[in-house]
Amino acid sequence: MSAKFTSRSVLQAFKRHVSARANTARQESTDAAGLQVQDQHAWVSKLPNGVTVASLDSTTSPVARVVLVANVGPRFEESDQLGITHCLRVSVDQANKSKTAFELTRHLTQIGANLSCTATRENLMYSLDCLKDNLDIGVSCLVSAATQQAFKPWEIQDCQQRIVFEAAVVEQQPEARLTEMLHQVAYRDTLGRSLYAPSHMFGKYSSEMLMEYVNKNFTAERMAVIGLGIGHKQLTRYLKTMSVPGSGSNTAKAAKYSGGEVRHEIGGDTAYAAIVTEGLGSQNKDAVALSVLQCVMGCGPTIKWSNGSAASKIIQAAGQATDQPFATSCINTTYSDSGLFGFYAVAQASQMGQVLKAVLSEFGSVTKNGVADQDVQKAKMQVKACAAMMSENGSNVIQNIAQQLLSEGTVQSQEEFFRLVDSVSKQDVVNVAKKVINGKPSMAAIGNLSTTPHLDELM
Repeated sequence: MSAKFTSRSVLQAFKRHVSARANTARQESTDAAGLQVQDQHAWVSKLPNGVTVASLDSTTSPVARVVLVANVGPRFEESDQLGITHCLRVSVDQANKSKTAFELTRHLTQIGANLSCTATRENLMYSLDCLKDNLDIGVSCLVSAATQQAFKPWEIQDCQQRIVFEAAVVEQQPEARLTEMLHQVAYRDTLGRSLYAPSHMFGKYSSEMLMEYVNKNFTAERMAVIGLGIGHKQLTRYLKTMSVPGSGSNTAKAAKYSGGEVRHEIGGDTAYAAIVTEGLGSQNKDAVALSVLQCVMGCGPTIKWSNGSAASKIIQAAGQATDQPFATSCINTTYSDSGLFGFYAVAQASQMGQVLKAVLSEFGSVTKNGVADQDVQKAKMQVKACAAMMSENGSNVIQNIAQQLLSEGTVQSQEEFFRLVDSVSKQDVVNVAKKVINGKPSMAAIGNLSTTPHLDELM
């Protein structure tokens, strides 16, 4: 049993955006549990307690996956609770009100199941992978771990050592730190809250603090259970006695984009930088056009071992500015009510200035000169291909359904999404480019920044 972590919330199959990760289109069609989805039709209903349940009984694997998603991620933390969701995530294997830590581990081990907790800035996701014959025991373990927390003081003290360890690991990963820095400068609070606990909070999480957060935020309208490889009636039967720890309604504070610049000098031979403006929320009508724009600009190589220049405007631009190794890709990160759109770049420290200026010039060219019809058509095909390939992966499908249920209350089919993509015109792409790219910028940079220009020197 483990506590796993997902650093981005953009692994959604046919949500109204495409992941900013350069290798998204090359993800394996079958995830670690062998859950390959054949049918995208989701059954949706509500339990008597108000929790939404969705299921897709569309896998041939003997393994089923059930995920309890709670809209309680770091964006909901108060200033005196920073990192509390990090503590919640690593405490998934602790004792709860119905099972001791030993009982929980023994039950999961005996049925060969895996229980984990992952986090995005908006959600915590408690995931169970289990053989279909043992789902009754597995779902019982999942529900108790996610909704019946006990937070015994001695166990909370033990898990804080894991918090310190994970934070130390992230300190050694410039890419992860860049993502945290970028969100912090772009939003300050809400979506700017880190996925990791800050050092000044190490050792300060208490049972009372954790229980207060759970009781305030784990409410029925902010929770959903999604099953993959399990019938809907069977899933709802397993959940009929599920209780919800929180009560009442807790309206989330709207994300407010601020913009600015943050830099961190750590030396070395390489520089990492990202420049974005405010993008669009998942429910915005122009979000699909922004996905197409992302593919027009370039999402990294689509052919293994290639440099990606044939399909990426910004890689072509950066390649003309330097003869040294580099990487760059368009960013389109979407949340329920906001987003970030721009690019990141990695280059030799001495070349970062030229790379950033070349890529920014390419973005500016789109707002001034527009885009070609053939580029738009190619990008639309890339968006659909990416969505189709991602929807073959069970983890992506579940995360996509979870975000749709919690933000919109409905599940959009792949065919519906494809129709939206097909309806995007060249003018739609140009309009959304002018709307988004000309917005207030944010910049984050880390590494050897001796020749990396400041934001005011680039814009």
